[in-house]
Amino acid sequence: MTTLIRPWTGSVDLRREVSVVSPAPRDVWRQALAADPSALPSQTPEWTDWLCRTRGFTDASRLYEFADGRRLLLPLLARTAAGVRLTEESMPYGFGYGGPLVMGGEPSPDQARAVLDDLARRPVLRSSLAPLPRASAKWSAIAPPGVVRVPYLAHVLDLEGGFEQVRSTRFRSGAKRNIRRALKQPLEVRSGAGSGVVEAFAELNRRAVERWARQRGQPLWLARLVDRQRDRVGQLASAIDALGPMVRAWTAYLHGEPVAVNVALHFGAQAYGWLSAVDADLARRTQAGALLLSLELEEACASGVRWFQLGESDPGSGVAQYKELYGGVPVSWSALRFERLPMTAADHRLRAVAGRLASLGRGRAGAVDR
Repeated sequence: MTTLIRPWTGSVDLRREVSVVSPAPRDVWRQALAADPSALPSQTPEWTDWLCRTRGFTDASRLYEFADGRRLLLPLLARTAAGVRLTEESMPYGFGYGGPLVMGGEPSPDQARAVLDDLARRPVLRSSLAPLPRASAKWSAIAPPGVVRVPYLAHVLDLEGGFEQVRSTRFRSGAKRNIRRALKQPLEVRSGAGSGVVEAFAELNRRAVERWARQRGQPLWLARLVDRQRDRVGQLASAIDALGPMVRAWTAYLHGEPVAVNVALHFGAQAYGWLSAVDADLARRTQAGALLLSLELEEACASGVRWFQLGESDPGSGVAQYKELYGGVPVSWSALRFERLPMTAADHRLRAVAGRLASLGRGRAGAVDR
C-alpha cells in the first residue's frame, strides 16, 4: 500500500510529499541491505519473517521514497490483537536493533525527521525506533517534543585491525588470564549450529532457571512459567532453521557435560552477541565462557565483521564489567517511543512492583524462625 506524508513544517529541503510503501517490496529491501554497510542481522527480511512466524508479529516495513530519488527502508514489526494493530516497532524490545536502511549514505536531518514524523502519526498505541546504539545520538537530537526516551547502556567492540590486534590492545589483562586458564582445561569445544547446540543450550538454560529461582526466592513453577513464555530454547531452534548461516554457535563441554553456549548473529560488517547460557559453577572453574567469547570474536574478525554488538547491560553491573574486560566500549543510547497511552510508564511501574515482590520473596526465603 502506498501512502503520502508531508514533512514537518520546519523542513527546508523536503517541502514536497514523500511516498511510503508498506510492506516494503522485498527486492528493494535486498538492494537496501546491500547498499548499507551498517546493516544488521535484525534488519533483514529473514529476521522479520522469522519473528512473524514464531512470535505473532506482522510485517509493517515501510519504504520511504523522497523527491530527490533517495530511498530509506524501515524494518517494522506490528503487534495486532483482535484484528486491531496496537504497536509498530523497529524493533520490539528484546528482538534486536532497528532503524532505517539507507541507500547512498546516511539520511539527511530532514529525511530522518520525515521518518520520525511518519512514526508519530501512525494510528497505533505505540510506535518506536530502537536504532543502532552508535547512531542513536543523531536520532535523539532531532526527535520532537513529547517523544518518550528509554535509556539503555550497550557495549560495542571495534574489530578493526583483526583478532590479534583486538586481543593484544583491547582485551584487558584479566581477559587474557581467563583465556589462558581455559586453554589449560580439558574442554571440548564445538562450533556450528548443528553440533548439538540446541540440546546443550536447553540443558544449561534449565539449570539457569533453577539457579535464578533459588537466588530470587521464587517458586520454581513460576520461574519455569516465565521461561516458557520467553521460550529461549524454541527461539534458538527455530532461528537455526530460519536464519541459516547468520546463526553462529560455539559450545564447550567438560567430560561430555555442557558448560557454556554462545550464539551470535552475523550479517555483513555487523555481528550481534545474541544468546548465551552457562553452568555457573563449571564456567567459573574452567573459564569456558571466556574461551568461547574469544573464539567467537576471532571468527567474526575472520568473517570480515567490523563491529560486534555485545548487547545491553545495567550500568556498573557485573555483566557490564565483563564486557569491558573483553574490549567492549560502553555506549549510552535511547529508544524513541511515540505513545498515545503511557505504556512505558505503566511497564516501569509493573517492573518495580515485580522487583519489590522478588525482594520480599528473597527476604522470606532467608528468614529464620526464632
